[in-house]
Amino acid sequence: MSFSHYQLITDAAGLKAHLQASGWLIAVSGGLDSMCLLHALVLLQRDHHCPPLRVIHINHGLQLQADQWQQDIEKKCQDYGLPCSSHKVTLCPQEQRQLGLEAAARNARYEIFKKHVQMGEVILLGQHADDQTETLFLRLLRGAGVAGLRAMPQQRTLGLGCLVRPLLYVRQTDLYDYAQSHHLDWCEDPSNQNTRFDRNYLRHQVMPLLRQRWPALDQRMATVASLMGDTQALLDEMASADLMLMRKETEVGECLPCAEIQNLSRARRHNLLRYWLDRHQVPMPSYVTMQTIDREFLYSALDGQPYLQLGDWCLRRNQGDLLLMRRSEQPNVVAMSWICDVELQALVSRSIALPDGALCLKQGAKVGLALVEGDCLERRFRVGGERCRPLGRAHSQSLKKLLQETKVPAWERDQLPLFYVNGQLAMVADLWVNVGFEAALDAPSWCWQKGT
Repeated sequence: MSFSHYQLITDAAGLKAHLQASGWLIAVSGGLDSMCLLHALVLLQRDHHCPPLRVIHINHGLQLQADQWQQDIEKKCQDYGLPCSSHKVTLCPQEQRQLGLEAAARNARYEIFKKHVQMGEVILLGQHADDQTETLFLRLLRGAGVAGLRAMPQQRTLGLGCLVRPLLYVRQTDLYDYAQSHHLDWCEDPSNQNTRFDRNYLRHQVMPLLRQRWPALDQRMATVASLMGDTQALLDEMASADLMLMRKETEVGECLPCAEIQNLSRARRHNLLRYWLDRHQVPMPSYVTMQTIDREFLYSALDGQPYLQLGDWCLRRNQGDLLLMRRSEQPNVVAMSWICDVELQALVSRSIALPDGALCLKQGAKVGLALVEGDCLERRFRVGGERCRPLGRAHSQSLKKLLQETKVPAWERDQLPLFYVNGQLAMVADLWVNVGFEAALDAPSWCWQKGT
């Protein structure tokens, strides 16, 4: 089927629903597909009422010709009378090592798109049917589940706007014929011939043989992707209902009760967990990682302290709940001891500064200790075996038991400051004062205030 610009406003292209958008932002790399999309949209704008067009180009600087391609695109946009914004990006070396060059470049590209798409605007990408088939095969080979086998959605939200791929139903051969008939020029990225990259190997070595054997391959793969999309929508509906029943907010973050998760079948449990993580844009865990969560978080010893890093997030278990936290919320300071002699100046100023907070003299504090000039004040951290007798208790208890009883999260316990006076444990953070170190009734006492 030959391609023409009129097909962009058929149901297959997905643009009919966006004819009232505030604008169409066209992502142009300079390759065959994006140059065909750009030309077709310019023709469509002349023949049909469309939102205003503008162009965005990302210069990754990965090829010697990258700056020349940018200039060519800017010149072509000038000829078309369209505004064009170009953006040079530098890829993160660490991300390249972890994800590979292609994925790192794609992430950088989409971050720029997200920043520059405006409210109510639609960003249009030129991926076509061949790209979709390759994406589906690559994800299948990597062991993707239903969500991955949806391949590239024709549209989704992006930043303040919406991303649409209007050429997903068009074969690359039809785009080539279109470009030839309209005498279009485009850039040929030499790296597209390098079969060291998985996609290029699939494109040049595998797909031609498959299409020769099964000519309708791309249409069938499009059907598979559509069916997987419907299946995932159904799975999301079930997971949403499960999450609504189980999710709870606690002082330490959003949690799911482990006991209730265990009551679900393995498939339903994993579906819920993936949906929960995806809501927070946590990198999707692999099948092996899901088994790890089962083994180390749901079915391990209750006194264990499992920890799993997932990108910028981490999973922990706290008081029988599965807890999702940002890594930035984790205590990562090295616990350092501190010691000083209480001087008259500190008593007068009513404050003793510490590296990560202060002891302040306050009236009527619930948890505070008595200090006098000449006392040796130390701040230490747990090493194990400490005991404390909080005010109002008949006997001392192990600090470990007291912290468990108070439900202090396990990962915070080693960061709590322990204040020793003349070599004896006197106060535990802002939780307890050891009997014998309390201030006299109605007298001001020294309280711990953590720094911000």
